[in-house]
Amino acid sequence: MLSYESGKQLILENVQPLEIENRLLSQSRGFALAGDIIASHPMPLFNNSAVDGYAVRSKDLEQSSGSARTRLKNLGYLYAGVPELIELDQGCCVQIATGAPVPDSADAIVMKEDVELDGDEVIFQQPIAPQENVRFQGEDIAEGKMMLPSGIEIGSAQLALLATFGHAQVPVFGKPSVSIISTGNELVDVDRQPEPGQIRESNRFMLEGLVREAGCDVDRVLMVPDDPLKLKAEFEAAMDSDVILISGGMSVGDHDFAKPLLKELGVEEIFWKVSVKPGKPLFFGKLEKSLIFGLPGNPASSYVIFMEFTLPALRRMRGCRLLEKDWVEARLSDAVPPGISRLHLMRGQLNAQGKEYRVRPLPFQGSHSISSLVEANALIWIDPHSPAMPAGTPVKVRPLDNEIVMEPF
Repeated sequence: MLSYESGKQLILENVQPLEIENRLLSQSRGFALAGDIIASHPMPLFNNSAVDGYAVRSKDLEQSSGSARTRLKNLGYLYAGVPELIELDQGCCVQIATGAPVPDSADAIVMKEDVELDGDEVIFQQPIAPQENVRFQGEDIAEGKMMLPSGIEIGSAQLALLATFGHAQVPVFGKPSVSIISTGNELVDVDRQPEPGQIRESNRFMLEGLVREAGCDVDRVLMVPDDPLKLKAEFEAAMDSDVILISGGMSVGDHDFAKPLLKELGVEEIFWKVSVKPGKPLFFGKLEKSLIFGLPGNPASSYVIFMEFTLPALRRMRGCRLLEKDWVEARLSDAVPPGISRLHLMRGQLNAQGKEYRVRPLPFQGSHSISSLVEANALIWIDPHSPAMPAGTPVKVRPLDNEIVMEPF
């Protein structure tokens, strides 16, 4: 049985980013950038006004204070987007709009609300420092600066920068397509009343949500009974996808058909079972371009294994720089009993208290626990065979993007 680290390493060794494609800027949000973006020009492109006001030579206002006011002749109005060459001689100013080019002979902008008007003269009541209210060429971004590294996910801020530098089309890594198959005779659909021994199937809805949150496309979502012929047919059809997630059927029960059926289809088994709780019967294999993850049928196990093993693989396929959230250090708010023989990824509630994190393990850690999914916003790393840990012990914690209702602790 593989360790957590070995299992994750084997998965990532078998995963490569998908092919690069060019997308319209307006259609690139959510994709990972394929290539660095270097500033091809400075920003701002030219010296411009940060306010609506009057461009002046600061030395003309050095004597302005109190009753000693300064009058300057207004030479006109500089509009944004309409460059006009105006030379400011001593005793002159020019009205200017926000974003308009600043005349070379001016070195400061006085805000409109700080002056009085008297015909074609402008009255200034106080001095102004050189460079005040001027946006200077290149002060935000220098030409040649590396602005966006390859692999960064394109969000709203990145769209603004790409547009600023004229990237009407953007090279991005493709998004993997995913098929999801939940297996089990005991499963009924969400709109049915379970009979004795049956449960409503939830994993495919959970996994589809996780796949879409990971920025991937979903090809098909199915619920299939433990019928070898039906399972084999659906597994074979799913091999068109880049990734196949199979929930259930991966253990050693008499009706756990998934693993032998995958072998019949020619799937290469990379490994089966990792020394992790929850989620020991993780299967990982591949067939040509398709990666196959056999996830546990229990929902909490399926969720934890997806977050720790499947999500990093999906993000690598998408070409993302960051494959998962970093572990952070937190202090236990409650004691934890001695560790088991496997790494235990306990579900918990993470909370910032002052300058440190505190984490509370959930009292019920059952692999079938739905409540622990909606009550947890973190996974707590508990080493195999670890001694009992009292409250206050520092532990590694993986934050989860899961909104929860949490009582103060």
